[in-house]
Amino acid sequence: MKTLNKLVLKAFFTPFLGTFFTMLFILLMQNVWKYVDDLIGKGLEWNIIGEIIIYIIPTLVPLALPLAILLSSLMAFGQLSENNELTALKSSGISLYRIMRPMFITICLFSFFAFLFSNHVIPYSNLKFKTLLYDIMNKKLDLNIRQGIFFNDIEGYSIKVAEKDSKNKQLKDIIIYDHTNKAGNTKVIIAESGSMYSSKNGRFLVLELFNGQSYEDVDPKNPRNRKTLPFSRSKFKSEKIRFDLSSFSFERTEEDKYSNVAQFMNLKQLSINQDSLIENIEKRLSDFENKISSSYNFNSNEEISEILPILNINSLSINKKNRLLKAASNKIRSSKSFIYNTLRELKFKKKKLKRSEIEWHRKFSLPFACIILFLIGAPLGAIIRKGGLGFPVLLSIIFFLVYHIISITAEKSALQDVFSTSIGMWLSTIILTPLGILLCVKASNDYQYSNLNRLSFIVNFKNIWRKKS
Repeated sequence: MKTLNKLVLKAFFTPFLGTFFTMLFILLMQNVWKYVDDLIGKGLEWNIIGEIIIYIIPTLVPLALPLAILLSSLMAFGQLSENNELTALKSSGISLYRIMRPMFITICLFSFFAFLFSNHVIPYSNLKFKTLLYDIMNKKLDLNIRQGIFFNDIEGYSIKVAEKDSKNKQLKDIIIYDHTNKAGNTKVIIAESGSMYSSKNGRFLVLELFNGQSYEDVDPKNPRNRKTLPFSRSKFKSEKIRFDLSSFSFERTEEDKYSNVAQFMNLKQLSINQDSLIENIEKRLSDFENKISSSYNFNSNEEISEILPILNINSLSINKKNRLLKAASNKIRSSKSFIYNTLRELKFKKKKLKRSEIEWHRKFSLPFACIILFLIGAPLGAIIRKGGLGFPVLLSIIFFLVYHIISITAEKSALQDVFSTSIGMWLSTIILTPLGILLCVKASNDYQYSNLNRLSFIVNFKNIWRKKS
């Protein structure tokens, strides 16, 4: 039996190592390409780029590991079946389940370590990657501006620079279009030179301009003024423009800021965060109910007797009537604003709670996905009797795409309250588990690939095409 275990594990680990690291490399190149504009041409040291890659790699394991397990198990049992080794083992009285046992135990160990990895390593790497990426943007903001190209990453501004000296942080021939009024190109600033740097507290980006002019429409909303006074012009020797760094899509550098982000939490932190959010939502609902009740409910006969004379509006004078209507209008407007803000706050907190629940379930869905995809790949390899990188790779990609598409669609549906979070995060497992059990039963009963051929639409299509040819 030790020889059997070694045979099966060797057949599994040989393709597993190659497929896992190959998929990891492909996914890494795909993710690095997203940030190529932020990394290339900024003079970053190689150790910084290497640190970014190290922090990205753990986040790709949930995609690479299930696909590698599916493909390697399918290739392993397909190779054993193709070499008639599986047939020889079955003829000697060893069942398929006994042959799968050492590999199944190995996959369970992988799943356990995948759970620990997902609970501890991935949140930490996400946190480090996000803060490092913000550091690059914050310290190299002037390097984002390219010569001769409008820079639009700062909200409300469009900046163009003719020449740039990155070492001395000097900019030349600067043109700035100010769109903060949202009325088009109503304000233009032109300067001969300038420099860009961050403020001491890191909150603002300061652009200091030298020897320039500014042009601004007097009243851009009134076309009559444009005919008589189209714009005003002013000159300056030195002028500073401050940009709020919150206009950038990157988070702050301090790691404490991420203390309430579900993506950077482990199971214990997620549970505490969920309890806190539920308590805040219930408290907010209670305060909302008390506020509305105290504003519009009359709890005593004295209050009712005081309000009854006012209800007869026609008996009041015009001034009193106007004051009463104005007070009622202000009261309704205030209540409407209060209700609107409360609903927005509750919607935001409920969405935050959903994200926390999704991340909590994700810690467990990855280990189960590895087991389910193994239960699909191993018996499927025994059925198709094909090894190598041909048909097994095609089948693995098809099954993994089905699993991945169902997972992503169900997760987004759960986030939008189409169905519960638990169903959304486990829907792919619920759908694929019966398929894995069915394939195991079929493979143990020596279900042949020839029977699958008769039912295969692709093979029938090929036969029809050959006959026509």
